[in-house]
Amino acid sequence: MWIFFWLVFFIIWLVLDLYFGRKKAKTHPVKRTYPSRKGEIDFFCSGPEFFKQLFFDIQNARKRVYCLFYIIKDDQLCQDFFQLLKEKAKSGIDVYLLMDWQGCRKVKRRHIHDLEQAGVHVGLFGKPRFPYFFFSFQQRNHRKITAIDGTVAYLGGFNVGLEYINQSKNLQLSPWRDYHLRLHGGGAMDLEAEFIADWNQEGRPFLQPSSMVPTIDPASTPHMIYPSGNGNLEKKMVDMIRGARSSIFIGTPYFIPTQPIFDELLHALIRGVNVTVLIPKHKDHPLVQEAAFPFLRRMLLFPNARVQAFTNGFYHAKITMFDDEVCDIGTANFDTRSQLINFECNCFIYSRAFIDRIRPILEEDLKNSQPFTLEDLFDLTFSQKMKEKTAHSIKGFL
Repeated sequence: MWIFFWLVFFIIWLVLDLYFGRKKAKTHPVKRTYPSRKGEIDFFCSGPEFFKQLFFDIQNARKRVYCLFYIIKDDQLCQDFFQLLKEKAKSGIDVYLLMDWQGCRKVKRRHIHDLEQAGVHVGLFGKPRFPYFFFSFQQRNHRKITAIDGTVAYLGGFNVGLEYINQSKNLQLSPWRDYHLRLHGGGAMDLEAEFIADWNQEGRPFLQPSSMVPTIDPASTPHMIYPSGNGNLEKKMVDMIRGARSSIFIGTPYFIPTQPIFDELLHALIRGVNVTVLIPKHKDHPLVQEAAFPFLRRMLLFPNARVQAFTNGFYHAKITMFDDEVCDIGTANFDTRSQLINFECNCFIYSRAFIDRIRPILEEDLKNSQPFTLEDLFDLTFSQKMKEKTAHSIKGFL
C-alpha cells in the first residue's frame, strides 16, 4: 500500500515539476542578441580534421582560451584535450573550461582537480536544483563553443570523444558525420561574449568581457550568431519556414519538431515549397527514430517532400537552409528538446557563395543515403509500433 502511495506521489510530483518548470522557463527566454557581422567562415565535416585545427589554434593562443562543451568523454581524446589546456594554462594563458553537468558526467573528479591545479578555470553548468528539480535536470547547455583570443571561434556539432573522430565502439556509428564552423572576426567576438554570458552564472567568479573592436572585411561572409533557450528558437524557426518560397533543407540526427514548427512545415508543403529532410539510418539513442515516424508519415503524403536516411555511419549534423539563401548551422537539433528546453547557439549565414561552397558536401551526404518511404513507415513490426507509441508520449524529452 505504501509503495503504491509513494509511486503515485512521485508521478504527480514529476508531472507538476516538468509542467511548471517549463512554464516558468518560457517567461525567461534568452534575450541576448548579436549584430550582423562579416567575416571568414571555415567549414568542417570530418572529426579528425576538425580536432587537428582546433588543437592547433589552442596551441597557438596568445591571451585566452574559452571552451564550452555539452559532452566530454573519459577517453584518450579527452585526455589529449585536457593536457593541451593544462599546458596553455601553465604557460600563462587564461584558460576557462565550462562543461554541462550531465553531458560531462563521465569526467572524473581527479581530472577536474588536475586541470584546476594547472591553472585552468573549470565550471559545471546546470546542476539540478529546486524547486523544479526534474525540469532543471532535463534542461541542458547543449552548446559547443570555443573562443580563442577574441579572433577565432568554433561552433557546431562536435563534442569531445573518440566517437567523434570515427573511433566509436559501435561500428554503425562510424564514421561520424558532423558540421562545425570556424569563424574569424566579429562572429568570433560574439561567440566569446556568449561563452562569458554562460560562465557568469550559477555563482562562478565573474569573467570580464573584452573590449576589442572587430575588424570588418566587406568582401567576407555575412552572418549572425543566434543564442537560444526557453523557447525563442521555436519562434525563429517558425518565422524562417514561413518566409521560405521554394526550398527547405533540414539535416538533423533527431527529427522531432514542436507542433508549431511542424504545422508551419506542412503549410510550406501545401504552398509548394520543396522540403528535404536528411536523418541518420542508425540511431545513437533509444526511441528517437520511432518518435520521428508520425511526422515523416504526414510529410511524405506530399509529392514535394523528400526524406533520406544517411547510411555511411552516423549523421549528427545540424543544418537548415532556406531557398539556398540562408544557411543555419550550429548546435540545435531539429527537435523539441533543442527548440524549447536546451540552451543552444546557432549561426545564420546569409550567403549564396557559402552555400555553393558546402553544397558538394551536402550532395555527397545525400548520395550516401537511401529514401525513406511511406512503406517503410507503415510496414512496422509489433515492437516498432510499441516503441513509436512510447516515444510519442515522451517526445519532448528525447
